[in-house]
Amino acid sequence: MQAKAATPVRFERKIWQEVDSPLEGVSIKPLIELATTETRAQAGFVYRFDRENQKGSLVLSLGHGPVSSVSGPADLDMRTLAVHWNRPSPVVIHKDAASDSRFEALPEFRHGKFQSVVSVPLVDRATVVGMANFCGREAEPWRARDVAFFVSLSLPLGAVISNSSLQIELARTSQKLADRKVLDRAKGLLQSCLGWSEEEAYLQVRRISRQRRVPMREIARQIIEAGTSGSLNAEWFGG
Repeated sequence: MQAKAATPVRFERKIWQEVDSPLEGVSIKPLIELATTETRAQAGFVYRFDRENQKGSLVLSLGHGPVSSVSGPADLDMRTLAVHWNRPSPVVIHKDAASDSRFEALPEFRHGKFQSVVSVPLVDRATVVGMANFCGREAEPWRARDVAFFVSLSLPLGAVISNSSLQIELARTSQKLADRKVLDRAKGLLQSCLGWSEEEAYLQVRRISRQRRVPMREIARQIIEAGTSGSLNAEWFGG
């Protein structure tokens, strides 16, 4: 058997796309990157299934050449989602993957026209939470060791995909708490410096926020800065 190096493939360029932000800060990119360097897969596409909202979305892609033409975020249509929603086993296609009814609607096959794919369900706590498609441009058999490697990523990727939604909610909650703390401090300054009630202070901050089209937390920070510098007065609010 000839080594793969005997027929080198020239990769046009390497593209990393994080289509959505939920996976920021988690170690999913190295896993997909490893899959596209240690196997004959030229690209990897990861989808997350949102069972509560009956949705499936492309959340990241990594690969060479054709990946650059795949734009996102891409939501799966219900027919395609239904095919993969509870699929417990990997699907291995050696050629004509783009014309397979299970995959033809996916963006990587609409645009990249990959010939082959190993599609792995991503599982967390016995539930399919997404899928990862590892694609090849050439119509040739997948090596058993490559398929085994892709399948081994099912649980770690599934854990990341599942936990990412929790991370998003925690991040949002933390941001809300931080915003509230800043706003409370700003209201306290307005009460002490201008003699306003807490409700009056809140309404004034909201009014300026709407007028300037700036988030209330930013207005609150400006109020704190003005209070620190001694320039906070009624004129600051146009009074």
